Amino acid sequence: MVIAQVQRKVLEGLRGIGLNLYERNLYAALLIKKVATASDLSELSRVPRARAYDVLESLEQKGFVVVQHGSPFKYVAVEPVDAFENLKSSVKNETERTIKRLEELKKSDIMKELNSIFKKDLKLVSPEKFSGIIKSNDKIKQQTRALLSKTDKYVNILTSEKGVEDLSYHLKYLDKLKKKNVNIRVAAPITNKNEQLAQELSPYIKIRNISGIDSPVGKLHIFDGKHVLLGLISDKEVEPSQETAFWVNSSHVAKDLMEPMFNQLWEKALK
Repeated sequence: MVIAQVQRKVLEGLRGIGLNLYERNLYAALLIKKVATASDLSELSRVPRARAYDVLESLEQKGFVVVQHGSPFKYVAVEPVDAFENLKSSVKNETERTIKRLEELKKSDIMKELNSIFKKDLKLVSPEKFSGIIKSNDKIKQQTRALLSKTDKYVNILTSEKGVEDLSYHLKYLDKLKKKNVNIRVAAPITNKNEQLAQELSPYIKIRNISGIDSPVGKLHIFDGKHVLLGLISDKEVEPSQETAFWVNSSHVAKDLMEPMFNQLWEKALK
């Protein structure tokens, strides 16, 4: 069996680049055999023979396998370094094609129709119903960018030491907001680790140091007194992939609950 001859961390590594269970087992089996029939690979990998042909075809398309046509067909393993380069090129090309299609759709009548569908009867839906839990630091950044792009008046941000680094990913949006005269206030612990980043951000935001000040929450974003993005787990306690935030579109939550707390911390902070 493949599992008996290949370390689990190797198979997990193949999983990390997008190969499913059957694909990684068959590719590992082919690396062992170098050249083999689907039947031989099926037996070694324990992938059902009926599925082996489809999976090997998928591996060929991804650049991990070369097919020798004959009777029966044989499959040749592509050297791992070359296979990875093939996959990287394929992913890059597909990404570029997808981006091109997205840009074309954004300018098309399809986008107008989609927006029309979304906005129809929108006023009948309570804003508070637009809420949800967002998981992972990357997804939280995406939501932050989306909300920054819609902000017209002000943004109040309470963040952590590591959160200052997150803000640096949004420089393009912060620059646009500054040009629109949007007021951006950031309260964060400024330490030796993030002092340089804070200085780089200072042309775009007003920032105050809350080191030594107790805060009831770790991360809080308030956009135009409408949207709130609230961190539910300290970024000191979890990996970025496990970070979780609550988003809600609610003037009551933003203005009545969160802004007074932010303003209190802002007044206590060091200028």
